[in-house]
Amino acid sequence: MTIQAQDASRILLIAGTRPECLKLASVISALRSNAVQHDADVSATLMNSGQHVQMVRRSLAQLDLAADIEAPQVAPGSLSTTLRTLRAGIRDAARAQRSTMLVAQGDTTTAYATALAARDLGLPLAHVEAGLRTDHPLRPFPEEYFRRAIGKLARLHFAPTRLAENNLLAEGVPAAHIHRVGNTAIDILRETLAQPAAALPPLPPVARLITLTLHRRENYGRGLDTVCAAVLALLESEPDVGVVCPVHPNPAIGARIRRHLAGHPRVVLTEPLDYRPFIALLAHSTLAITDSGGIQEEAPYIGTPILVVRENTERPETLALGIAKLVPVVQRDIVIAAHELLRAPRPAKIAFDELAPFGDGHTGAAIAGVLSHFGGRAQAAAFTAAA
Repeated sequence: MTIQAQDASRILLIAGTRPECLKLASVISALRSNAVQHDADVSATLMNSGQHVQMVRRSLAQLDLAADIEAPQVAPGSLSTTLRTLRAGIRDAARAQRSTMLVAQGDTTTAYATALAARDLGLPLAHVEAGLRTDHPLRPFPEEYFRRAIGKLARLHFAPTRLAENNLLAEGVPAAHIHRVGNTAIDILRETLAQPAAALPPLPPVARLITLTLHRRENYGRGLDTVCAAVLALLESEPDVGVVCPVHPNPAIGARIRRHLAGHPRVVLTEPLDYRPFIALLAHSTLAITDSGGIQEEAPYIGTPILVVRENTERPETLALGIAKLVPVVQRDIVIAAHELLRAPRPAKIAFDELAPFGDGHTGAAIAGVLSHFGGRAQAAAFTAAA
């Protein structure tokens, strides 16, 4: 079946995880606002891919959004099986919507499935948060593999930083296809920090607080064991320090964290927190220990130092600011680095301005402008649907 190019631009944005919801929210809101304000023939449809259906639904509700299309929850299985199922669902949705462009965010399985679906259909792909790279093509896996593979398939690359832009140029992406716009994570952060702080979750009765988040596949198994052992050793040597850990819903992660940390009098394990309460917790903390990428972007604007427990990072800008320290998942190294950060002066918050490495908090509007212009010029060519 061949679908001819249309004057209307029908943009399908796909989210399958909590970070994708947070980082696409300002883009879809700006696209819809542009369509209303300028009477543009652009429609923006948001799809819940099925990777984490309930979490996506909840995350969008926090932002007063809801998915227009919701795929069934993907059954537990291998990474390849999940990818195949997501790809087929996104492809079917794009056909049904007669989409002229797909938008992926980040480095998740949903993002890579979106890129593959766009290739299947011959549709242009826009990649939000493009150009992030580590110093190894397969570490962390699968995120780094996905990032580089999506980079080869995207037509529009929305790079969050100058370094990300340079990475894309070094890989041969034409400069005209790259738009350095900042990171959409900062849009919602700016709005959140401008509001009264949300209520904090239950806290241990301590003078200094550590926020702990772990979810990366690279730290599954022994990595989780090592980080938890380091946290326990830190608590033993720092009697006025406590920990709050929002436990990731993945049972492979949650079971290990609970086995190590549940029952300690200065550790509070919570369910995953909504975005605004989590930002309030991060701002209240003396230190964050994390393997998250998003926290590396948010922390400089909040002024909370972070210990990144990973082999490498795709966000070296935070390291350059001095607000983060990268440490391998080795118990002794984690404890030493945590001691240093707990004793160091609290970093100054950076401003939401054009000098900030991750942008000024208006990235969604910039991306929407490019997408609307791209579609308005009817650059979304005809495509042949896969059989």
